Amino acid sequence: MSAFQLRPAALLLLTTSAVLLMIAGSAPATGSDQAIGDYQRDNPLLTTPGVTGGSLAAFANPAAWADNDKAEAAFWWTDHDDRDNGLDDWGFSWGNNVGLAIRHRTHAELAERPHVTDWQLGAAFGDRRAMAGVAYRWPTGGSADIQREKAAVLGAILRPGRGLSLGASGVFSLESEATLGVCDLGLRPFASPLLTLYGDYSLRDGQRIESGLWGLGAETRLMRGVRCGVKFHEGANGGDPGFTLQLGITLQKFGIRSATRFDGDGNSESRSYALRLSPPETPLRPREMLRLPGFRPPEHGSKLMSFDLQGRRLTYRTHRWFERRNVAWLPLAKALDSLAERPDVGGVALNLAGFTARPSLAWELRSRLEKLREAGKKVYIHTDRMGLVEIWTAAVADHLTMDPQGLLTLPGLSADRTYMKDLLDRLGIGFEALQLFPHKTAVEVLSRSEMSAADQEQLSRLLDVIYERVRADVCRDRGITFAAFDSIIDDKVMVLPETAVAVGLVDAVSRWEDMSAWLGTNEPGLKLQAWDGRGSRRHHADRWGEPPEIAVVYAVGGCEMDSGIKGRETSRRLRGLISDRDVKAVVLRVDSPGGDPLPSDLVAEAVRDLRAAGIEVIVSQGDVAASGGYWLSMDGDSVLTTPVTVTGSIGVISGWIWDDTLHEKTGIRADGVSRGAHADLFRRTRLPLVGLSLPARGLDADERETAHARILGIYDSFVAAVASGRGMSEAEVRELGGGRIWMGPDAIANGLCDAEGGLVDAIAAARGLARIPAGAEISISEYPPRPLFRMPRLPLRLLGLETALRAVEPAPATGLRALFPQAEADFLQQMADGPGRPLTLLPPGYLPAAWSAGD
Repeated sequence: MSAFQLRPAALLLLTTSAVLLMIAGSAPATGSDQAIGDYQRDNPLLTTPGVTGGSLAAFANPAAWADNDKAEAAFWWTDHDDRDNGLDDWGFSWGNNVGLAIRHRTHAELAERPHVTDWQLGAAFGDRRAMAGVAYRWPTGGSADIQREKAAVLGAILRPGRGLSLGASGVFSLESEATLGVCDLGLRPFASPLLTLYGDYSLRDGQRIESGLWGLGAETRLMRGVRCGVKFHEGANGGDPGFTLQLGITLQKFGIRSATRFDGDGNSESRSYALRLSPPETPLRPREMLRLPGFRPPEHGSKLMSFDLQGRRLTYRTHRWFERRNVAWLPLAKALDSLAERPDVGGVALNLAGFTARPSLAWELRSRLEKLREAGKKVYIHTDRMGLVEIWTAAVADHLTMDPQGLLTLPGLSADRTYMKDLLDRLGIGFEALQLFPHKTAVEVLSRSEMSAADQEQLSRLLDVIYERVRADVCRDRGITFAAFDSIIDDKVMVLPETAVAVGLVDAVSRWEDMSAWLGTNEPGLKLQAWDGRGSRRHHADRWGEPPEIAVVYAVGGCEMDSGIKGRETSRRLRGLISDRDVKAVVLRVDSPGGDPLPSDLVAEAVRDLRAAGIEVIVSQGDVAASGGYWLSMDGDSVLTTPVTVTGSIGVISGWIWDDTLHEKTGIRADGVSRGAHADLFRRTRLPLVGLSLPARGLDADERETAHARILGIYDSFVAAVASGRGMSEAEVRELGGGRIWMGPDAIANGLCDAEGGLVDAIAAARGLARIPAGAEISISEYPPRPLFRMPRLPLRLLGLETALRAVEPAPATGLRALFPQAEADFLQQMADGPGRPLTLLPPGYLPAAWSAGD
């Protein structure tokens, strides 16, 4: 349990002790009933504060304001049998973490029937295991006989598990010694809302602990959204105990609860009612609601939920606030999946004009849309400019439209490299490839002038897998033949909207704004409606305590210690999950071309530590999980890959770049003194004007032999680790290794990966391995944490904050990055910064040119 969780728990114990001791030990306060109210008489709850939770319980215990996943409004009133006016006693409460509550009461026992309204403003914090709250209460109204006083209210709720709820609250007058304390207990023998046993105990100032008032009850929920129960309470003036019968129904957005109170003789005293908007409990299922008399369900399939993703980029994580550029995948996937179970939703409409996504996420998006279609929902998509990734994503639509000024660009696929050997020769820069495996080709962009036969072989297979998968999916979805698709690729290249309709890739030419009119003519039963955000909720009343957690950890970017995958921080985070008792499984999303073996091994070791501790780890591969990226993947309980993932490349590479004749061309030469036979190995020639720094000489025979030995030693370790992680022999791994890349389907066939699947599928697999039932609630945490917001730039310029501006803007390109394309320059700079260092790395720009638009 974290320190944050301990604080509310400790506050609960302190609250309980303080309330009982202060109240039991205090002197009687004259008129205290009128000074701060009475729990038993004023209680609108049908159970107890700790069991009820949410805004309905917040007046009695302000900690309950933290017991919901969204703001709730509650209104309650009591009809007394001996009164004519049914709204003499009523209350209202609203909030979530911060809240406002009002309680209005008419004192009918007094001749003048004075009215008193108590106002309460408070705040609550904590998680579902422990909550605490404080509030300030002040009165309006009253009379000479009713002098209500200002008071402070303190409360806490502790739910250490699914079967236990403990609550305590105290009201302390700020104007006298009047006090009121309430403690309550809830038990769920079956760890579910099927049966809840509860009791409460209230104590006023001056009362001995054994003199308080008690209440005991039971509640059952035999059907979702329908509850009934009975509560027994101490009789008035020592008489026989009375009881209250309760009934409640929760529908989609609101709930209603009623209770009839009887005295010890069985005579009805009053009836209480409560209405709750956004209550923290599961509503009736649609098919169950159909059975309720007088209920008219919404028209089946009448809504078409609209997602306007125009100009957005689909990515892993986004800023929490003011995000306008990117869309995070997991929330979008959750929203799409939630529509499958809604009978009022007939389908979805997505505006994908200007939308981009990395290939693996594009495949995951079309997979979720396919599942919607399998659930009987229709899918409508609008686009403007499309390439191969975009048509592959959009082809799944039942109806696909394209902007009149749009363009479909389909030149096919190509994979190419920028080779720099001749340029380095002209510049006087020497480079020696320390390449011991023919398919480990990263350094060939510096050592060769053209593509090697081994690289042509593996790149050809890469293109074949991608092209064949895209062609198969598009032809199936759009109802065209392979020959027709090949003809479009080979003969048309750039396809105008009207031609796209003619060849069957698009259904109609129109604007997104015309969608409603088209639906009115062609699908009159569907009405376009913006996504209402009604995804799956967390109903705190259904499950006490924290739900089991699945941690999603992203290892995205190059394998570096303090950038890219951030090997130090990521491995530390993974190990920290071992001691987190809420975490039942981990999903590691790997999207990395590799790099330094050390950060890769740190993360891989942390994965092994998690598994040794009994925590399941599912690896989900993105666009690239090769070389060092595969090192990250190999130890998962299960490795899921996509049909377009580049993986494998089990191998090690290195190279030595140095000042060959550059010093002669520039007039800048490195010189110095040294001690030791190899002390000048890392002496560097520095060109300050361009920020370039290179070793001053090449390798000698001994140094080359040492470098080769290091490469082979790391490769042997890599092979042994893969064999251990994947349950293969080292001979099998060596046959698949040697730097050879594999596409997702080939990696599955060869045992390097286990199955095809995306990030959502990995979470489902993690749930299964952790033995969490399919319908049970889970919590998903993501690491690294999402930043709050993107730093604005223009206001900084206007304010003259140049220093702050430079902190948020990328630094100007210098050195090699100013001379070469970014991918090649980064690779060359990496070689220059760590000459001779063994790397588990793919070549720069390894994805096909037409395939990288969404990166």
